[in-house]
Amino acid sequence: MKKAIKIMLFLLCFTTLGYAQDRSQFRNGIVVSLPDKQPISNAVITIKGTFLETETDKNGSFSIATVPGDELVITAFLMNSKTVSVPSNNQPLNIELEYNAEVLEAITLREKQTKEGYLERDFIEKDKKEIGYSYQDLQTEFINGADIDLYTVARKIPMLDVAQGPFGGQVVYNSRMRGALGGSKVPIQVVVDGISVDQNALAFIDPRQVTNITIYRSLAGTVKYGTFGAGGVMRITTTNTTKVRTDTREIPSLVIKGNNYEEGILPISDNTTIATAPFIREIKRYTNLEDAFKAYNLQREQAATRNLAYYLDMANYFSRWGATHSYTVLSDLFEQANDNPRILKAIAFTLEEQGHFAQATFVLETLLELRPDNIQAYRDVARLYTQIGRYNLAATLYKQMIYNTVPNVDFEPIHPIVFNEFRHLIANHKRKIDFSNIPNEFMSVNFKKDVRIVLEYTNPLAEFEVQFVSPKKNYYTWRHTFFDSNDLIENEISKGFALKEFIIEDADYGNWLVNVKNSNGTNDAVPTLLKYTIYQDYGLPTEKKEVKVVNLSQFTDKVTLDNFIYQ
Repeated sequence: MKKAIKIMLFLLCFTTLGYAQDRSQFRNGIVVSLPDKQPISNAVITIKGTFLETETDKNGSFSIATVPGDELVITAFLMNSKTVSVPSNNQPLNIELEYNAEVLEAITLREKQTKEGYLERDFIEKDKKEIGYSYQDLQTEFINGADIDLYTVARKIPMLDVAQGPFGGQVVYNSRMRGALGGSKVPIQVVVDGISVDQNALAFIDPRQVTNITIYRSLAGTVKYGTFGAGGVMRITTTNTTKVRTDTREIPSLVIKGNNYEEGILPISDNTTIATAPFIREIKRYTNLEDAFKAYNLQREQAATRNLAYYLDMANYFSRWGATHSYTVLSDLFEQANDNPRILKAIAFTLEEQGHFAQATFVLETLLELRPDNIQAYRDVARLYTQIGRYNLAATLYKQMIYNTVPNVDFEPIHPIVFNEFRHLIANHKRKIDFSNIPNEFMSVNFKKDVRIVLEYTNPLAEFEVQFVSPKKNYYTWRHTFFDSNDLIENEISKGFALKEFIIEDADYGNWLVNVKNSNGTNDAVPTLLKYTIYQDYGLPTEKKEVKVVNLSQFTDKVTLDNFIYQ
């Protein structure tokens, strides 16, 4: 049945390339670090010249179908990559990787020069890396000038429930709690500037003096407080605290720093097929579709075409004869790489950019089956279910992510994005979904964001930077690099997500620029694709959406990815 669906979706019968040898024998191995011989989890093992790859488990072990003479390329976070040949015997492979000394030295130097962020644990300052539980750092995301007290703010925070107390007054509960705790309605505890206070203090704290709100929801996070934190903990930092907070988490609303930008608009080169230009030129010699496809099928027998850029450029070229022929090329790629998460994301990105949401949904469903521990895969499928009108299925997935009910999967790192998208689903399609068991805070009818920008990238190991420039020529740069974002990247790899959300509200009116620059400096067979999605009037009937997908390997120089008007 699944094969029939594939054929129907991609509208072709798949072919087998000559270089796809019989790979029925699996090779086992382990990847460890030098000199400490520790297993490396989430290392990527790729068979050079193919799209076949796998990842190591938590013990550093892997298994991949090979033939003697294959070359395996091994990459891992903060390690030097390595290439090894598969021997003719069937002995397990023991692969040793060395640390990238240059990057580690730079990170260590930075950490010595800056004060570590802190979290209070049992009211004592602790290194944030020691914290082994989930928390949600909201900063001032839900505070605005109309809030009269922190009860008003709490009503807007997802998974908090403000209800009438048994003895009068208002009480805040953590609606994330389940089982005995949820049934007994244990109030959330409040810690202000490191001191435990009664909940009624929420009525007297001026929201304008609050610099951060952190919610500890899970039992793993609240058990550190003992019975005190049985219902969760709300930790509030105000301008009265004497401590300097240096936690490096990004503020959800995009705040432009006081930097002056003088470069202007940086154009993207018209030559977007640099790597595959010779192949495109050859096919352009043929004026009819049949001859062009014959040339394409001959080309893809060559080793030089066994890369992602070739198939994406060919899909774009053949789209001039209609979407069906673009599908044909993408499905050739899908058939070779349907167990490669990076390739599946690239195919889905391309299909969505072209507006082919049903086909993109199918590809992402395949990715979810392949990687059920990948938290972003659930979000991606839910979002596209909304796009194709499967609203109840989307709502079901969003609720599972919000309540963390998928076994052994923790969606906490992407909860702010999930919350925004679930609110968007409800605001636009409330009559088409079952909204029972949906927390009241998601039912707000006035949900909107002026500008919402979402970045998604096919490889969390990609190093790049995105720069936002305001009409007043002030800029803010977000860097996804080993040096600047090593904690984030480590979390992305272990949890299975690669996306970032930015919100622009109450900002300067006029022309905004979004620039991007690749920092990797390499271009392998599977270059990283960046999907840029901008929503204007997000959540309103006037909402506008635009999707752009770019190959980051082409942008070693800074270029302007987008130029939009905020009004």
